[in-house]
Amino acid sequence: MADLGFSDLLLGFLLLITPVVYFHELGHYWVARKAGVVVEVFSVGFGPELCGWTAKSGTRWRLSAVPLGGYVKMRGDEDPASTPSARGRQQSGGFGEATLFWRTAIVAAGPIANFILGIALFALVYMVVGKQVIPAVVGDVVPNMPAASAGLKPGDKVIEVDGVSIRNFNDMRGLVVESPGRTLDFVVVRDGRTFRLSITPESRFNEGLGINVGVLGVTSGAVGEFKKMGPSAAFVAASSDAFHMSVMIIRSLGRAASGNMQQGEVGGPVRIAEISGTVLNQGLVPFVLLTAVISINLGLINLLPIPALDGGHLFFFGLEFLLGKPLPVTLQAALMRGGVAILMGLTLFLVVTDLLRIVG
Repeated sequence: MADLGFSDLLLGFLLLITPVVYFHELGHYWVARKAGVVVEVFSVGFGPELCGWTAKSGTRWRLSAVPLGGYVKMRGDEDPASTPSARGRQQSGGFGEATLFWRTAIVAAGPIANFILGIALFALVYMVVGKQVIPAVVGDVVPNMPAASAGLKPGDKVIEVDGVSIRNFNDMRGLVVESPGRTLDFVVVRDGRTFRLSITPESRFNEGLGINVGVLGVTSGAVGEFKKMGPSAAFVAASSDAFHMSVMIIRSLGRAASGNMQQGEVGGPVRIAEISGTVLNQGLVPFVLLTAVISINLGLINLLPIPALDGGHLFFFGLEFLLGKPLPVTLQAALMRGGVAILMGLTLFLVVTDLLRIVG
C-alpha cells in the first residue's frame, strides 16, 4: 500500500464514512417521521457536538467530534444506542409508543438505505463510465498449478464454485482468493457437457493485502470491454452485484465465526482510512465504487442480531411478535448496554490491532 500522509487518511475516511452514515441514519429518520415519532437528535459522529442547528421540527442536526458512526435519537430513547426506557412508552410521539410494524420499519430502514445507496452508486458508475464484464471462461492454464492438475482446460466455462453461481471471471477469482488451501467444488461446462471438478487453490502470501490468498493458475479467456448501460440495465446489474457481494460478506462472517479468518482480513477504522485514502488517490470512480461496497457492508453488518445494532432491535421485535408482548424494558436495556460495551471493546481491539500492524 502506498505511503499516505495523515491528511490523506483523514480526508479519505471522512469522505467515505460520512455519506454512508448519513444515508443510514436518514433511513431511520425518514420512516420515523412518517410514523409520527419525534426525532430529537440526528448526529453524524459521536461525542461532543462540533456544529449543528435545530430544525423547525425540533430535531437537532449535529456533526460530532468522533467520526466513527452516527445515530438518530428518538423521543423515549435513553441514549444514542436507542436503549428503551419505561418512560418512553408513555410519551406521545415516542418510539416506544409506535406500533410493532412501525418500530420494525424504522429500524430496518437504516440498513435498507445503505443497500439503496450502494446499488445507486454502482448503477451511476455503470451508466456514466460503464461496467467491465469478463466471462468466466478459462484462457491459459499454467502447468503444474492446481487448475492444470485438476484437469481444467482452455475454453472451459465455470458456472458455479462451492455452491455459488458464477456470473463472470471476477466472481470466480474472488472465491478462489478467499480460499487458500481449501478444496472447492467447481461446476464446469466443456463442449456442451457439464461436470464437476474438485480444485484446491495454492496458498500464496500477498504482501499488499497482508494475507494468504488462493491461486488457481489460470488466466481469463477474454478482456472485457467497458460498456455503458441504460438506467434499467444498470439497476439490474447493480442489484446483482449487491446480492453477490452480500453472499461474499456472509461467507466471510462464517469464516470469522469458525475461526478460519486470517488476521489480515480483519480491519477497523484505521484500516478503512488506509484503504479509502489509497483509493481516493486513484480517482473518483474507484472511490465511488468503494463507497458503494462499504455502504452494503454496513447495511449487512447492522442486520446481525447483536444488541445495540439494528439487527438486535429487530430480534427483540421478532420475539415480541412471537410472544405477543415486548421483553421487559429492564432486560432490553441491560442487553443493549452489554451490546454497546462489546462493540466498543471490539472497535478498540481493531484500532490497536491496526496500529500494531502499521508499527510492525
